[in-house]
Amino acid sequence: MVESELIDAGVLGFVSHTSFGGSSGWALSSLGRVENERLLAAELEREDARPLVIGVHGEFVNLNLTVVSACSAIQLQQVAGTAAAGILEEALASWSPLEERLAGLLPRFAGYSRRLMDALEHARTDTAWFTATDRDSFHRAWFELHEDLIATLGIQRG
Repeated sequence: MVESELIDAGVLGFVSHTSFGGSSGWALSSLGRVENERLLAAELEREDARPLVIGVHGEFVNLNLTVVSACSAIQLQQVAGTAAAGILEEALASWSPLEERLAGLLPRFAGYSRRLMDALEHARTDTAWFTATDRDSFHRAWFELHEDLIATLGIQRG
């Protein structure tokens, strides 16, 4: 089902399938990014969600600084896993009510908290779950959340 949707999107020029170094996957094309921006803007307007998303993004910015700092410290081995887990658990606790507010108008935002919690649970026995790129790590899920927020608002990082 999903693959046929991706193939159809590929025919329209919205995505392409590539392979490199034994990995393969789908990626948005330039045309696909433009279409995604159009769809996100329409959703924001239709649901009258812009004020809510702007407010949530404003609160997210400070949480993001904390998470990015903690993940960097983990990657540089400047902090122990237990200390990092505490910092990330606090960030998650602050994010969860924001997610609830967002998901009330934009249901696609539901699920980030679960993914983040799952990553933290795995990190108790394997610290790679904090920042690894080969799994749904805390950092990876957080990064995707950040991308989702800024794409929804039509803004760029930084």
